[in-house]
Amino acid sequence: LFRSLDRGYRFGFVGSGDSHDGHPGLAHLVMESGGLAAIITDKLTRESVLAALRARRVYATNGPRILLRTALDGYPMGALIPKPEGVSYQGELSVRVIAETPLERVDLIRSGELVHSIAIDGLLEVTLRREIKDLVSGEYLYVRAVQEDLGAAWSSPIYVE
Repeated sequence: LFRSLDRGYRFGFVGSGDSHDGHPGLAHLVMESGGLAAIITDKLTRESVLAALRARRVYATNGPRILLRTALDGYPMGALIPKPEGVSYQGELSVRVIAETPLERVDLIRSGELVHSIAIDGLLEVTLRREIKDLVSGEYLYVRAVQEDLGAAWSSPIYVE
């Protein structure tokens, strides 16, 4: 995964179950959990869903219905941030998580490295803000929210062009 991202591939993260039982999104009927793909869109139309997929406004969970939103200075998950050549980017990352079971932590991953792990201490909802400094072209950020029961969600990365 990180090698692909580090080589400049730009994709969003989605999860899915693999139960082969004909119940997409309901893999828990056959097994304990199955991944889910979440798509962030304003409208429930084919065109809006396709636009969200193409813009990488998606995130993955390993089964729980965790709500996750991330943005860097208003650029949502999946966004490509334009950056002038030779200048580093700085901005505020905002994260909103609503979990099914108590949260253990929220991790910030920058270009494949865990740079912050924020203990949440059992809350079901959390809003966080972190200043991000010195991003350069080719870097990416994403967030991982982890529940105490190890249910988790991964935002699609935000990319610096």
